[in-house]
Amino acid sequence: MGLFNFLKAKGESHQELADRARRAEAEAAQKSSQLDAMKELVRHLDEDRLLLQRAALELRPELDPKALGEIMLDIAFKPLGLASLFIALVDWEADVISFPIYHEGGRLRNQPSLPFKAGASGLTGKAMLARAPLYIRTLEEGRTEGAIFSEAERISGLVPQSWYGVPLGEGRAFGLVSFQSFHPEAFPESRRRLMDALAAILALALRRVS
Repeated sequence: MGLFNFLKAKGESHQELADRARRAEAEAAQKSSQLDAMKELVRHLDEDRLLLQRAALELRPELDPKALGEIMLDIAFKPLGLASLFIALVDWEADVISFPIYHEGGRLRNQPSLPFKAGASGLTGKAMLARAPLYIRTLEEGRTEGAIFSEAERISGLVPQSWYGVPLGEGRAFGLVSFQSFHPEAFPESRRRLMDALAAILALALRRVS
């Protein structure tokens, strides 16, 4: 049977056949795109798994807070595309907050201990008192929520747009780790869950130190 007679027998015109072919091509392209997206998701999951494995191996409780902070910085800074990272530890009885690691403006800084004054300690105090992670998506939101900008940030103008602070410890927090980016809305939920897991590993090591 010739092609014309076959199409006639099927009741399909040349236009209908062409439309069917286009639909098949579109479906194939959609499936290919979905497969690429799945491969990318698996790649990110593998990267996250390796990052957490490294944290679990290297954040050892026999290390002091400064050493743990340096390791945390090395593990998280580049893979998470951060602009700044700091770890804050609070002594509730002495009302003092200290910073074993404080990376800001492209370099490590020696941030002195400060009176905590819980309610007046900016985003850090707010997250610790709430006993829950705090996600700030934009600079404007940060100002509204009570962000306190450092001298270096005021001078350089290099102010992070996104801020994610995770309290350390269950119940009353004994500290906080802050992840920051120069980009607004930089941390989607999947990234924040990874940061939560890193903070939990860090908290376990720091709690054993203390």
